[in-house]
Amino acid sequence: MRKILLMLTAFLMGASLAIAQERSVSGKVTSSEDGSTLPGVNVVVKGTTNGTVTDGDGNYKINFPSSSGSLVFTFIGMQSQEIVVGD
Repeated sequence: MRKILLMLTAFLMGASLAIAQERSVSGKVTSSEDGSTLPGVNVVVKGTTNGTVTDGDGNYKINFPSSSGSLVFTFIGMQSQEIVVGD
């Protein structure tokens, strides 16, 4: 019984560490043509289903894994763009 309890405790600690390894990434999407903000742009963590949409001012905030990766920005009528997220 003691081994099972110890293993369960170790598992729960590991799960909480995995959850804590996410960070929040935020920014503003603007047009390269005239610098205007772009509302309604889809922002997705590449290789996941984790995504969001920019607000009326072009702002977004998304949970991102602590490991390196990239965000993919898509908008109707414009070419999609992939941006690598650093530390």
